[in-house]
Amino acid sequence: MRQDIEGKITRECVPSPSLQQVSEPNDAKEDPQWDMELMLVRHGTTLWNKERRYLGHTDLGLLSGAEQELQPLQEKLQGHSFARIYCSDLMRCRQTLQIILPESTLSSGCSLSAMPSLMEPRLRELHFGEWDGQTYDMLKDVALYRAWLDEPQRITPPGGESWSHFVNRLREFLDSLFAWRIALKVQPTESNAAPPSVLIVTHGGVIRQLACMLIPGHDFWSLNPKPGEASRIQLRVEGPHKCIAKLLPY
Repeated sequence: MRQDIEGKITRECVPSPSLQQVSEPNDAKEDPQWDMELMLVRHGTTLWNKERRYLGHTDLGLLSGAEQELQPLQEKLQGHSFARIYCSDLMRCRQTLQIILPESTLSSGCSLSAMPSLMEPRLRELHFGEWDGQTYDMLKDVALYRAWLDEPQRITPPGGESWSHFVNRLREFLDSLFAWRIALKVQPTESNAAPPSVLIVTHGGVIRQLACMLIPGHDFWSLNPKPGEASRIQLRVEGPHKCIAKLLPY
């Protein structure tokens, strides 16, 4: 999504019926037994990000110089082991993943994954339809656009994706992720054992919505992930559709 939208959108972030947020108990803060850690990475900068245009499903690549932009994150991830790696199938995310975890690094064992990276269409940004590539100034006098800014849950961009479809596909992704973790049936044997880590390379709007769905008290604007920035969320899976989540700095 385009950064710093004038006329900031206020979106409700209500957990989906199949995903129940559980308030963290006091003892979890003292001795947390996390089941999984999500490393959420926003792709590097594209031309449309730089020009502050809406960028949804249009398949742009990264700007030249992406290696320099992403180098700090690449260095941070050196030696980090991932149980699974998911990536939006759009080019800007695939290029980001290749830079921060190049195939040569994976094959050398410096940063391991238990399986090949999974290209995941459900992790795409919201589809803006006819508004893709447009700026706020281009659209500000369009009545339907103004209505969408006020009520994105009710209004769908022409030729684009409804908000409910966007949320539902992310809910389906989370459900599949929880099902995978439950199927592992592996719990840390020590209180300080690291939980399985999952790398997710995706888009700013997706990261905001996932955090909103997982962490009580977060709304869509609680996070503002910058290009090439990572956010960490630790989860305790309480059941197929229940979790405790905590946002940590990275």
